[in-house]
Amino acid sequence: AYRSSVAMTVLEDAELNVVDDRMALMAIQVSSLDEASTEQKRRAMEFAEATSVSFSYKKLSRVDYLAPFRDLTKLQLDNNALTKIEGLDHLVHLRWLDLSFNALTKMENLQSLVKLEDLSLYHNQIDTIEGLEACKDTLVSLSLGENKLKYLESFDPLRALTALRLANFAGNPVCDEEDYAPYVLTRTRELKYLDHRLVRREAVEKARDQYADELAELEAKEEEARVAKRKAAEKAARDARAREANLLGVAELFDDMLSKDPEFAKLRKLPSEKDGGVLIKGLPVFREAFERLLEEFTRAMEKQLAAKNEETNEWRAVLDGALAEKDAEARALMRRLETERKHAFRALENDEQTHEDPEDPEAEHAEEARAVTRAENKAKLKRVKAVIRTARAAARAERARTTSGADGEGEEGAAEDSSASESESESESESESDPEPEYDSDAGSESESEVDVHESTGRWLRRRGDETKEKLLAIELHCADFTADLIFEFDRNFSEIVDKSKQLIAGIFTEMRAHEDAYFAEMSEASTAMLEQFSTGKLDDVCDEDAKVVLADKDTFMNAVRAHHDFHVNMIDQREDALGSEERKRLDAVMAELRVWERERNRSRVEEIIGHWKRHNDLIAEVCGDDEDEDDEEDGAPREE
Repeated sequence: AYRSSVAMTVLEDAELNVVDDRMALMAIQVSSLDEASTEQKRRAMEFAEATSVSFSYKKLSRVDYLAPFRDLTKLQLDNNALTKIEGLDHLVHLRWLDLSFNALTKMENLQSLVKLEDLSLYHNQIDTIEGLEACKDTLVSLSLGENKLKYLESFDPLRALTALRLANFAGNPVCDEEDYAPYVLTRTRELKYLDHRLVRREAVEKARDQYADELAELEAKEEEARVAKRKAAEKAARDARAREANLLGVAELFDDMLSKDPEFAKLRKLPSEKDGGVLIKGLPVFREAFERLLEEFTRAMEKQLAAKNEETNEWRAVLDGALAEKDAEARALMRRLETERKHAFRALENDEQTHEDPEDPEAEHAEEARAVTRAENKAKLKRVKAVIRTARAAARAERARTTSGADGEGEEGAAEDSSASESESESESESESDPEPEYDSDAGSESESEVDVHESTGRWLRRRGDETKEKLLAIELHCADFTADLIFEFDRNFSEIVDKSKQLIAGIFTEMRAHEDAYFAEMSEASTAMLEQFSTGKLDDVCDEDAKVVLADKDTFMNAVRAHHDFHVNMIDQREDALGSEERKRLDAVMAELRVWERERNRSRVEEIIGHWKRHNDLIAEVCGDDEDEDDEEDGAPREE
C-alpha cells in the first residue's frame, strides 16, 4: 500500500510521457556484468530481437511505440498512468504482462495474447473480469488485487480459465463477502493458490458442498456447451470434406427443398391437421431414394477427389525429379566456376609474392630493348599458363576430394559429379585448343604486345564465365520447355478427371429429377382424388376451415401442387449448376496458379543466372582489372581483333 501511494503521488505531480526511441532502447532487458556492456548489448540488438522490455516508472500516459518489438515474451508497464490497454495486437508471443499500478478501468484489447501465462493488473480501477477468451487455455497466474470488484458474480468468467493455478483478488470490495473464498473455489477448476495462500482440498470440498446445486447446474451447462462445440466441430469437418470433394450443400438438399418451399407447409396438412399427409404419402419413398443416391454420389466424388490428388502428386513428383536433376547439373557448373576463380586468384596472389613488376629498361640500342621485351613477354606468357594450369589443377583436386568424400550422399551427388566432369572435359578441351598469342619481333617498341598475368587470367576467367552462363541458360531453357510440356499434359489429364466429375454430377441429378417426377405424379393423382372427394362432400367432416379454403378453389389448389414440384426441380437444377461450375472454376484456378508459378520460376532463374554472371565479372574486375575490350566498346572505339 505504501508503494502504491508513493508511486501514484509521483505520477500525479509529474509531467506524463510517451514512449520514444531512447526510452525503447533503454527498456530492453539484457544480462551483463556492468553498465557499459549492458549499453553496448542494447545498441547491438535490433528491437525485433528483444524478448523482454521494461517501461516501469516511466510516467507513461499511453503506449504507442511497441510495434518494433515483434517477439516479446515479457512486457513490464507497471507504475505508470495508463488508462487504457492498447497497442498489444502484434504481441502474439507474449507470456508475461505486468500492468499493475496504473489507472485502468477495463480489461480490453487482449484478444491477440494467445500465449499469455501471467497477467498482473494489480492496483487499478477494474470492476469486471473480461476479455480473457484468447488465453483461457494458457493463463496460469492472474493478479487483480486492489481493484473495484464488488460482486461474487464477477468471478463467473474464471470458470473458462482451464489452466489457472494462481489468483489474487485481495483488496477488492467483494473480498469482504463471507462467501468470497468458497465462491471463487467453485468458479475455478484446479486453483493452487488464492490471495497468496495455499488452497487446501478440504476447503474445495466444503465449497463444492455449499454450492452443490449451482455447481451441478453450471456443470450441466458446460457439458451442453462441450457437446454443442463437439457437434459444431464435427459439422465443420464434414463441411470441409464436402467442400474439398465438391459436395457442399448436397447432403442438405432434400431438407432444404421442404423447409424453404412456401407451399409445402399447407399441402402437408391436407385434408386436415389430424388426417394430414395424404398428399405427401410418397415423400418417405422419395427421401429413401434420395439418401441412396447421395451415398453413391458421395463415394463417387470422393473417388474423383482421390484421382485428382493422385494425378497432382504424380505430376509434382515427376516435375520435381526432373528439375532437381537439372538443378544439380547447374549447381555443379556454378561450383566449378567458383572453384576455378578462387584458385586462379590464389595463384595470382602467389605469383605476386614471387615476381616483382619489371621496370622499363633504358637500353642503349633499340634492338637490345626489343630482345629484352620479347624475353619478358615469353616469361610472362609462361607465368599466365602456369597460373591457369595451377587454377585448373587445384579445382580438379578439390572436386576429386569432394567426390571421394560424398560417395554415400546418394544419386543426386553422383549426378552432380557426372555433370561437373562432363562440363570440365568440355571446358578443358575448348581452353586447350585456344591459340597462343603471337608477338611480332620486328615491330617497334610502342606497338609491342605486352603479356600481363592479371589481364590474361581475367580474360580466361571471363571466357569461362561466359561459357558457364550460356550452359546455365541452356539448362534453364530445357527446364522451361520440359515444364511447359508437363503443365500441358497435367492440364489434359486433370481436365479428363473434371469432365468425368461433371458427368457424375449430371447423372446423379438426372436421377434426382426422375424421383421428383415420380413423387409429383403420385401427388397429382392424390390431389385429383381429394378434389373429387371434397366436391361430393365426403371430406366435410374431416377438413378444417383452412383446408376448405384451399380445396374450394381448384385452380389455386392445383397451382400450389405444381409450384411445390417446380420449387423442388429448381433447387435440384441450381445445385447441379453450382457443382458443375465449381468443378470448372477449380480447374481454372489450379491451372492459373501453375502458370503464374511457371512464369515466376523462369524469370527468377534467368535473373539468378545473370546476377551470378555479373558478380563473377565484378570479382574479376576487382582482382584483375576491367576488360579493355569492353572499355573500348563503351568508349565507341573499334574492338581489336
